[in-house]
Amino acid sequence: MMRRALRLLAVLAALSATASGAALADGLAVARQRGELVVGVPYLAPAPLAGAKIRTPEGLDIAMAEKLAQELGLPFSLRQVAAADAARLLAAGEVDVVLADRAQPAQGLPAELAAVASGYATRPKAVIRSDTRMRQGADARGRSVCMAEAAVGAQALAQSWGAVVRTYRVPSDALVAVREGSCDIGLIDDTVWEPLMRFPEWNKFSATLRADGARHERVWLLPAADTATSAWLAERMRDWARIGAWKALPAKWARDVAFDVYLDQEVPDCHG
Repeated sequence: MMRRALRLLAVLAALSATASGAALADGLAVARQRGELVVGVPYLAPAPLAGAKIRTPEGLDIAMAEKLAQELGLPFSLRQVAAADAARLLAAGEVDVVLADRAQPAQGLPAELAAVASGYATRPKAVIRSDTRMRQGADARGRSVCMAEAAVGAQALAQSWGAVVRTYRVPSDALVAVREGSCDIGLIDDTVWEPLMRFPEWNKFSATLRADGARHERVWLLPAADTATSAWLAERMRDWARIGAWKALPAKWARDVAFDVYLDQEVPDCHG
């Protein structure tokens, strides 16, 4: 009898989980009907030209969108969405959720939007040759500082230093410029800096500057009325923190970018 009771409890728990999934399906009904999760992001790098190299984009937006879509059992696509347009596009069902940047937790939102904290926060960190004498942002004045086009926070920080800002389509291009000596400093997120520097080939470029600039958090924006999906998403973010996603995703990004740089520097182009 005890075993039957335990099996019954297990079945009831499974039914409860299914009911929670049904509530989520209601909250993301448009995505379910479409058969695709559409995620708004602040910036999308221009697509490479035909035949050009495909390289890892700036930040973790794509990785976050992909992971969320996997949990929903849906493919995903990205759409560039300005923060000012998020409420309108969400209400119209043109996007299902929007990733946005929040520099200050107390920053206000329109009443029709709700923000779910991701737990992922970062700020720019310098990549410099190990023999540098630079130690702080003021030392970068007049020097070239390189980063991806999407790294708007890094660009603002470098400008505040009085540096010469140079942007590239993807982060690996900026890092190649540092390695080849055509750029004095590279800027990447501090969450990906350490895993990148674990690779032996980056030891000569593992100097950095004192931490500077505001820390920015990625948040998910949803319609404020969709409390069921907000609650579900908040629970997912707690799960991501528990399983170490904010170590695993930056580590994968660093590995991919290190390989991008290797291809650009070490592998000859067999097409001439």
